[in-house]
Amino acid sequence: MANDLEHILVVNPAAFDPTAYEAFKKLPFVGSLTIIQGDGYGGRSQPTRKITAEEWAKTTVLISGRELPPSPEAVPNLKYIQLFSAGSNVIVNLPFFKAENKVIYATASGTHGPVIAEYVILMMLTHFHQSLNYPVWQEQKIWGDDSVFPRRVIDQWGKTMGVFGYGAIGRQTARIAKGLGMKIVAFSFSSPLKKERVEVAVPGSGDPNGSIPDKWIAGLDNMDEFFNSHIDVLVLSAPLTPETSKVINRRTLQLLKGSYIINIARGGLVDTDDLIEAAETGLIEGAALDVTDPEPLPDGHKLYSVKNVMVTPHLSGHVDAYEERVTNIAIHNIKQIREGKPITNWLDKSKGY
Repeated sequence: MANDLEHILVVNPAAFDPTAYEAFKKLPFVGSLTIIQGDGYGGRSQPTRKITAEEWAKTTVLISGRELPPSPEAVPNLKYIQLFSAGSNVIVNLPFFKAENKVIYATASGTHGPVIAEYVILMMLTHFHQSLNYPVWQEQKIWGDDSVFPRRVIDQWGKTMGVFGYGAIGRQTARIAKGLGMKIVAFSFSSPLKKERVEVAVPGSGDPNGSIPDKWIAGLDNMDEFFNSHIDVLVLSAPLTPETSKVINRRTLQLLKGSYIINIARGGLVDTDDLIEAAETGLIEGAALDVTDPEPLPDGHKLYSVKNVMVTPHLSGHVDAYEERVTNIAIHNIKQIREGKPITNWLDKSKGY
């Protein structure tokens, strides 16, 4: 029936190909598709023009970065919001998110799994192989000599990777690291320990059965046990919540002595000053930070000058298939909602993730 058709509104992030959303038009229950160009990347995107009252009123499905409706009354037909980000921290304080309504939210978790996992491995190997020397030799047009290295190359066979937050990114990272011969310790925020997760954005990726970790640790009360698991490489892939804010601090860094820390989650998980101190004193092996606190990191910030810390400008999740993967999630979830079935990547508003 016409009144049962979906009317989809997409706020398309900058540089994203709008033709990816043409897949919606192939669905028999889609009545209209409105695409409004946005600025900013992914979850940071906002529309470049005002969304009209008529557009809001008609919309049943919103696909957006951080643009939410002005009020529940403005969107009487809205039932589902698909985010372009894996996290929700950019919207949790917006009035519409806080308001009482029955709108279902889903994140873009899984969209970034392969590309961010590859970033993690890249940063890890760059550090332990000291490979930043190679382009220097190339530029100098000399045949380099690894005798200039402060130490020999360290491979990761038999080393332990701790994955703090075993979602889509953590699972794909663990999958690749396992292939390098690493042992995997996974931290999950709630039981059961061994959760299943089938990826919709990138089918076949990750760890669907939760069978990769050599050890699972669950529950906020057991975080110290996780950090004290003789971790060689720590991957932070957990959401930023009140419980995880500055979870990497002077005290937990003592438990992580000797670890190399890679943060691809949110900068707020780390106490920046404590991390700088730990890196400079040699308490930890070093760090790679794609996210920082503050963010963006101000020009001239001390983090840029810490020798064993690599800073990148929150780009590990940038991938050419981004919009197609978010569309995959949205199509799956729209079908699930219409059939009264659970969706993937459901965002629990009470938890913020």
